[in-house]
Amino acid sequence: MKEKRSLFNMIFGNKNQTNTVTKTELQLLSGYNAKFTTISSNIYDSKVARQCIDRIATHCAKLIPKHIQDSIGNNIKGEINFLLQNEPNPLMNTFDFIYKTISMLYTDSNAFVYIAKDKEGFITGFYPVLALGYDLLQDRANNLYLKFNFVNGKEYTLPYLELIHLRLFYNKNDIFGTSNKILLTDIESAHTASEGIKNAIKTSNNLKGIIKYDAVLKEKDIIASKEAFVRDFLNLENESGIAAIDGKGDFKEINLKPITLDKDQLERVNYNIFDYFGISEKIVNNSYNSEEWNAFFEGVIEPRAIQMSGAFTNKIFSYKARKDGHKIVFTTNRLQYASLSNKINLIKVAGAFGLLTKDDGREILDMAPLGGEEGKKILQSLNNIDSNIANDYQGGGNNGESN
Repeated sequence: MKEKRSLFNMIFGNKNQTNTVTKTELQLLSGYNAKFTTISSNIYDSKVARQCIDRIATHCAKLIPKHIQDSIGNNIKGEINFLLQNEPNPLMNTFDFIYKTISMLYTDSNAFVYIAKDKEGFITGFYPVLALGYDLLQDRANNLYLKFNFVNGKEYTLPYLELIHLRLFYNKNDIFGTSNKILLTDIESAHTASEGIKNAIKTSNNLKGIIKYDAVLKEKDIIASKEAFVRDFLNLENESGIAAIDGKGDFKEINLKPITLDKDQLERVNYNIFDYFGISEKIVNNSYNSEEWNAFFEGVIEPRAIQMSGAFTNKIFSYKARKDGHKIVFTTNRLQYASLSNKINLIKVAGAFGLLTKDDGREILDMAPLGGEEGKKILQSLNNIDSNIANDYQGGGNNGESN
């Protein structure tokens, strides 16, 4: 008999939580309740909103997380670089991990990542955690805790300092980002417009009208005659689309003209959702040029990279480790969307000052790296070589004299 394994236990461990420490609800300065409830089903079920979230999450997932150290300091426990760049947890690769985290962030304006550690304090994984609701608690020593209320009825409480917390529209609430409820009106309008088009198609494909009989018929005869007419007209084998009725009845068609949004009105409804997420329709349908991409990158992707870098750094490393220069950065090669001429010009300028290796240049041009010592060689213009060897190069000998 196979043992059933719980995803809940995989993430949080199979030990029961003890309630030896009394925790009470945190009192916020803003006066808001220390609770947050997700409305993900309302937002993510919208086709247009989901497209926006998907594009943002997809491009953010291209970011490369790196653990770097600006100065010499103590070593950090755990293989942080390997985890972040390869397998943040057993269920996800790096792309999936970042995609899910950002998707949660844009759906609910809050995203939580649990930092799992072993008994010795080594970091063993990073897990995006999505719950139905969250409660902020504090103990008598004013330590903060977050209680996750899951859809299956389970609860789990974790120290807030062990959670990476990303938030959007961080304004009114002291801890949580503001929800996307303000977007629901536009989403409802988009849904209504979509349903209107679908119903209009159905209406236009159906014959509607009134059959008037010259003779006075019993109700059951009227119903039977109507059903026979409908059955004859809707018969799938009746490819002519023509129905027949005898002289006792007169059919008068009723032309219903369903009201639908015109193209400009429909675009306006969708634009409101695009605008809310700071994204253009060209980004959504992948028809952008380099200028449009740069605007999207600087307005949406780069802020998320900075936000994640700070949030991951502060929760992964201690105060002392951060003073020693340890930090997490999320980077990307934004040049992959530049035109070929812009890439070539960049290589010329950067190469003139010895800022690129051969493999750097090949990466900009979307070419496979050479690797090894050859790939590490610095590209440099001969017009900018070291002055100490300039005479040897130009004159061909010592002190500028020819050999």
